[in-house]
Amino acid sequence: MRRALSFFLVGGLVLLAACETSYKFDPVAVGDDGSERAPRARTNTQYVRGLYSDLVGRAPESYDIIITDAAGTELARFPVAEQEFLLFTLDGVGDPAPLRSLIAAGLVRSAEVVIPEKDEVDDPAEYISEQFKRFLGREPNPYELEAFVAEWEADSAVGPRTVVRALVGSREYQSF
Repeated sequence: MRRALSFFLVGGLVLLAACETSYKFDPVAVGDDGSERAPRARTNTQYVRGLYSDLVGRAPESYDIIITDAAGTELARFPVAEQEFLLFTLDGVGDPAPLRSLIAAGLVRSAEVVIPEKDEVDDPAEYISEQFKRFLGREPNPYELEAFVAEWEADSAVGPRTVVRALVGSREYQSF
């Protein structure tokens, strides 16, 4: 019995070794079609500065928050360095991905970011394509465009801010 089981296992392994895989994966490349470089994740600094540049149109700033009384006398002053504050937070956790998502969501909702309301967009497919070019530097493929437009039309909560947030939260945006 043991001999038959051993023969069966060895025979099965030989058959498996003789088989070829029926699928192949292309290597992931970034940049030109001829590029073979695998994407690398942006550092937290690169992500924060890129996000500010792409969404707000400026670099993170440093400023003071000043609290005064009714007479205008300064009671307290708190220095704020946007980049420093965000980087200390991102660098202080093992996996910054959830915090990156929150930072992106906060900036997308910021009054400094100019994003139209859903009813101001005449052609969702054109708007989505423009945002792909703006944030990812490429056109959406037909499947991506179809999926984004389908969600736009199916859900009243999905609009321009949702599209922008999805793109800046994507692995592709967070890589170079």
